[in-house]
Amino acid sequence: MSLEAIRHRTFEILEIGPYGSRLNRLVDVFLIVLILANVVAVAAETVPRLQAAYRAYFVAFEVFSVIVFTVEYALRVWVAADDVRHGAGSAASRRWRFVRSPLAVIDLLAILPFYVFFFAAPDLRFLRIFRLVRLFKLARYSPAVAALARVFYDERRALMGALIIMFGLVLVSASVMYFVERQAQPEAFGSIPQATWWALVTLTTVGYGDVVPVTLLGRILGSVVMIFGLAVYAIPIGIIASGFSSEIHRREFMVRWGLIAKVPLFRGLDAETIGDLSRYLKAVVVEAGTVLSRPGQVLHELFFVVSGELSAEIGKHVTTLGEGDFFGEGGLIEDAPARTTITARTSCRLMVLAGHDFKHLLKSRPELAARVGEAAEQRLKQLVEVGEIGAEEAEALFDNLKRWWEPPSGT
Repeated sequence: MSLEAIRHRTFEILEIGPYGSRLNRLVDVFLIVLILANVVAVAAETVPRLQAAYRAYFVAFEVFSVIVFTVEYALRVWVAADDVRHGAGSAASRRWRFVRSPLAVIDLLAILPFYVFFFAAPDLRFLRIFRLVRLFKLARYSPAVAALARVFYDERRALMGALIIMFGLVLVSASVMYFVERQAQPEAFGSIPQATWWALVTLTTVGYGDVVPVTLLGRILGSVVMIFGLAVYAIPIGIIASGFSSEIHRREFMVRWGLIAKVPLFRGLDAETIGDLSRYLKAVVVEAGTVLSRPGQVLHELFFVVSGELSAEIGKHVTTLGEGDFFGEGGLIEDAPARTTITARTSCRLMVLAGHDFKHLLKSRPELAARVGEAAEQRLKQLVEVGEIGAEEAEALFDNLKRWWEPPSGT
């Protein structure tokens, strides 16, 4: 195997992760467990009894972790040349873009304190706290964390505006309270910076109670400040919550869009039709051995195979259904009992379309109905070829199917 092939395979293992082979998933799980174990170890080391009893084990685990994370970082830099997400250009330019990316900086900070402490003076031991940066490496494996990071970036202008308003409110509240309370409590409100602590605690409604106004005017002002705090300090929370919800919905829509695009029956459809489909389709996963259809059973959903393999047994004839195939259309349109036993050979990812949604789409989307009609015609021809139905019966069934997308004569 050439060096380029090895690099590409390494790229698939590190970057494709849970969407790849079992080895990809194992590598991801191993790194996630190692990251979490490092965070636990950092906390456990601060317990004097544990530090004294297991110091050698903590050191050995730290060395092992740094070696693994160093190798991981070096490999990610190496395979960045194969990652199109880092733009066009030479391998060196792609690697440089990767090194400057936020996740790569986190990877570097996760191992850098060890080497600084190892080669520098002992008084730099405080750098060990930066080992907690390894926790942020989980952003590479958690879509939710990555989504939250994108929300902060996308809403940065709105968040910055909210922070400016919050800071201004703190400053105004502290200034007014300084003039109101400075005579009664010079030790707590003797200056605006001193009053700022009270303003911050009050506006956030934390209320430690260590600094409180004692004059009537001061208490009235404190009540007003609390009310303003409830309104203003909720703004950034609302921005983040709204942005996170939108990001999750957008991601779900894109995942559904990607699943639809993998089904050959839907390829080439316009964006509006795919958008309608994405609202109606539901993604499900079935395990190997699951029986989805038996002879005589009437299916009330249309199933599309996104990944995996299923066996379709028609009498003595057995065929394989794979990516892009579908089944269940007969029961949806004519309430006809199934003739086939369909069993999942492997773990399969399917998309399911409910019967009433299917009929609605056939009526409203002629281009989709035509595609389903062509596929159904090919399916009936196959049944005729294997001798399961006669040609006349197949023709009658297809005529019944056509009424769902062909307008009646004379209209």
